[in-house]
Amino acid sequence: MVEGARDDDLQPERLAHLQLMVNLAGIHTTSLALTHAIHDLCEHQEYVEELRNEVEEALQKDGGWKRDTHDKLHKLDSFLKESQRFAPPTLLSFNRVALSTLTLSDGAEIPAGTHFSVASRNILFDPEITPDPEKFDGLRYFRMRECSSTMDSSLQQYDFAHVDGINMNFGAGRYACPGRFFASMELKLLLAHLLLEFDFSFPPGASRPPLLVIDEFVAPSPWAKVMVRRRRRERLEED
Repeated sequence: MVEGARDDDLQPERLAHLQLMVNLAGIHTTSLALTHAIHDLCEHQEYVEELRNEVEEALQKDGGWKRDTHDKLHKLDSFLKESQRFAPPTLLSFNRVALSTLTLSDGAEIPAGTHFSVASRNILFDPEITPDPEKFDGLRYFRMRECSSTMDSSLQQYDFAHVDGINMNFGAGRYACPGRFFASMELKLLLAHLLLEFDFSFPPGASRPPLLVIDEFVAPSPWAKVMVRRRRRERLEED
């Protein structure tokens, strides 16, 4: 990055702007994804115990949190991926500028200088790609992983952080979000801790509020209320 920097990249104003962009991409989006997941758990309480049990079993097997414990949480990963399918950070992805005129396979041309993107959320709601797309299925990708007959390396296509021509919530190609693996680990750790330590639900009579959509950007409702109660967990003392 230093070698490729432009003359003005080391100016304080430029550095401050870049830091703000990194904060927006690395902190704000993760906070939104966690909030969406909590709202989805409140709306779909049937997943709470199953996800909680998966976390407890993984911790028991590893003797506590280890570096790769989060990789064993396939159900939690699936739930996060389904939550993101319904509430991605943006409705559009793969934002590009054509540096030269492009001719697509169907003959359509994209003139040089054109800004274009892909309606990534619409792709994931195509019934030819996602069966019963309007139904929230928190274990959708877990079952796909379990039923897959492919080699282990190909199972990554069901991961929350995976990007391809169908799932572009983290971008696509060589410019896909480089921090998506860290974000996946961070979200699983946060949500696992919340599941173990707290019960949460919407207030009586309330349900998941509509998403807040501003232009192509998606956010959870800032007016939503969630009730949180610390769980009474039995703690065994070692002799």
